Amino acid sequence: MNKIRLIFLLFISIFIGLVSFIMLTYFEHEKVANYGESVRELGHEVLEMRDQITNSALAGISNPYQLSENLVTLEKELQELNLSYQGKSIHSTFFQSLQTRQLLEHFDNASMSNVDTLDNLVGLSVVRQFILRSLTLLLTNTESASSDFDAKSQLSIQSEMLTSILFAGASIQAESNSELAKLSQTFTELNQQQSQLLSQVLSVHSMEYIEQIEHQLMDSQHQLKGLTVKLIIALTLLTFAFSLILFIHRLFELKRNNLSYQEAADTAQKASEAKSLFLATMSHELRTPMNGVLGIAQIIKEDSQNADTRKQAQIIIDSGQHLVTILNDILDFSKVEQGKMELELSPFSVTDVVTHLDKTLTPLATDKGISFVIKDNIPTNIQLIGDSARTRQILFNLAGNAVKFTESGKVEVEFEITPTTPPSVNIMVSDTGIGIAEDKVDHIFTAFEQAELSTTRKFGGTGLGLSIVKQLVELMGGTIDVSSQLHVGTRFTISLPLEMHELEKQTTEQASTSINKTLNDFTVLLVEDNKINAMVIKKFCESINMTVENAYDGLQALDKLATNQYDLIIMDNHMPNMSGIEAIQKIRNELKLTTVIFACTADVFKEAHDEFLVAGANFVLTKPLQKNSLQNAINEFHHQFEINRHQSVHSRQSTETSNSNVTMLTRPPKNKLPLTEEEISRSPLLEGDKLEGNEKLECLNNLVDELENEIDELIALFSDDKPDDLSRTLKAVIAIASKHEMYEVLELAISAAQTTEQHIMPEAELLQQLINRLMVNSHQATRLILKLNQQRKTG
Repeated sequence: MNKIRLIFLLFISIFIGLVSFIMLTYFEHEKVANYGESVRELGHEVLEMRDQITNSALAGISNPYQLSENLVTLEKELQELNLSYQGKSIHSTFFQSLQTRQLLEHFDNASMSNVDTLDNLVGLSVVRQFILRSLTLLLTNTESASSDFDAKSQLSIQSEMLTSILFAGASIQAESNSELAKLSQTFTELNQQQSQLLSQVLSVHSMEYIEQIEHQLMDSQHQLKGLTVKLIIALTLLTFAFSLILFIHRLFELKRNNLSYQEAADTAQKASEAKSLFLATMSHELRTPMNGVLGIAQIIKEDSQNADTRKQAQIIIDSGQHLVTILNDILDFSKVEQGKMELELSPFSVTDVVTHLDKTLTPLATDKGISFVIKDNIPTNIQLIGDSARTRQILFNLAGNAVKFTESGKVEVEFEITPTTPPSVNIMVSDTGIGIAEDKVDHIFTAFEQAELSTTRKFGGTGLGLSIVKQLVELMGGTIDVSSQLHVGTRFTISLPLEMHELEKQTTEQASTSINKTLNDFTVLLVEDNKINAMVIKKFCESINMTVENAYDGLQALDKLATNQYDLIIMDNHMPNMSGIEAIQKIRNELKLTTVIFACTADVFKEAHDEFLVAGANFVLTKPLQKNSLQNAINEFHHQFEINRHQSVHSRQSTETSNSNVTMLTRPPKNKLPLTEEEISRSPLLEGDKLEGNEKLECLNNLVDELENEIDELIALFSDDKPDDLSRTLKAVIAIASKHEMYEVLELAISAAQTTEQHIMPEAELLQQLINRLMVNSHQATRLILKLNQQRKTG
């Protein structure tokens, strides 16, 4: 450890030194860059002034004062640059070798010299221009003294005289007066001086210092930038080296401690596995006999006519369910504690939860002489998306506690939707019970704790319920708040961010009809090795008009399935000879059966349920089995039962007819059609004044053509045994029926289409019913066409 500390201190020292030097280098680079920018700008100004003044000198200076002012401004800028580095050190000690000062001084001296030359050129050009004007006046006056010319003639003479002065100065001096000769001589000398200055200013070497100094300053910048990059690389390598040293040290340290850590981890893992195994075993071993106890109690209660016997059976049921509740609390707490609790998102309505809550807790509240009130402020057509089972568990825990701890008054459960964005569901559970002391409120969500020890002795419970509620609410992304006053009551407020959908109100008549139809002659293969459990499940099934046949292990089940057909298979898991999961796999993979399979197991952990579903089970029932749970599962799969029956019937028909359909679809005579079954007359498109007369006729004519075409397609495709093509035709029929709201046609078409989606031909009887309905509506549409045509003729 001491070595690491020394290395760390050394690294920090070098690191700080390198960072400081990098910063210093960066500042020096910026300083040179700023000087370079100043040199570049001033150099360009000098070049611009040179070009401007030389052009003016050659063409004639029109505004000498502006040029002089610009030169003065340029001199001031050069002096400011000079003052920025004179009398002080440009670079720090480490960078004194840079030639920045010398370059700036050279630039300043050369630029000032050029500015002076340009200033002289401006002055010389002004004098030359003045003498030229004087010469022009003298020449003009001399030639025009004895003659009277117009303005154009004078200008011509002036131009000629100027030309003579510029190109023939010697002859002028000989022929003119002395004043003119002096001016001519002076002008000639000024021309010579101007030419010399222009040659000097326009010389290639006069301004090349600007580019040279710019390049030298740029080289200094590159030098400093390169140094900065090298320092950064050095810093990076240093950091990497130090990190590598730390990594190697840590690696050796981890290796030294690995044995002890591994031993501790193994111990913890074994303890966790032992705990999970114990809970799973305990759950299975308790639930298996409990299934028999509760099942027999339910059967006794339903079959007995004696009031005392039914009351005693209910006591057994209540006690058993209480035991199951405690067991569930322990298992759920273990799942949450281990992070194995997972939510299952599915649509559900508050009404379903409320109904179950009301049926269960209202009798308990009535027995205690208190009122149990449920206020559901959520519209019935609002569907929630979430884990309905866990939502129900939260409610039962809170409302059950409220009933348990309330001796008088009432318990109230209220549901509402908050107008937030996004909206959430608020659930309030309030009671007039014993309340909670202020100093105990913060502890009620702690596992295995209740507000008072006397509470446990008086009311019972594990102290896990509220802890599980809080963890479930948080797992759903919600919040839970509690307010309570001792001896007054308690109020829990839960906010759950559940997704919502608004549905159209629908009747359940169609579903009920389908369920009742499915249950006729319904056969079940029950695979269960425990005779008591088998007896209970068989009684449940027989009470809802099902025929049950038993098998006591997976092998017996496979033998029966090889020769018999069933609507439903209920499969246990832990059985001799062959387990339930293995039997399901063989049913799906070897026998290739699509029969609905309900797994029924005392294993409540998700992993066990997933094994069933992966093997091919359609649904998993948990022991102890409740009769209503079985009924709900059957109702949920009623459509699949219908499909399987249609498939079975069609398979038998195919075998018997040897690749040809004995039953053929036909068009019944129109006089045999029951016109009372027509629906087109009630179509919203044709009622009222939505369509004009011509539009109604066109709509009806199109409808007749479409219906007749679809009827022909249905008959032909059924005869050719083409379920996929038939599916497309049925979808067209569904579209027509939906458009005109022909609900009977729609129901038959949907039922047939659902069968074809399984690549199976629907029953001939079903398709014939559909064809009859289509023909009835086609015939009625034809009658309406005749009626409309007659009305048009009669006016």
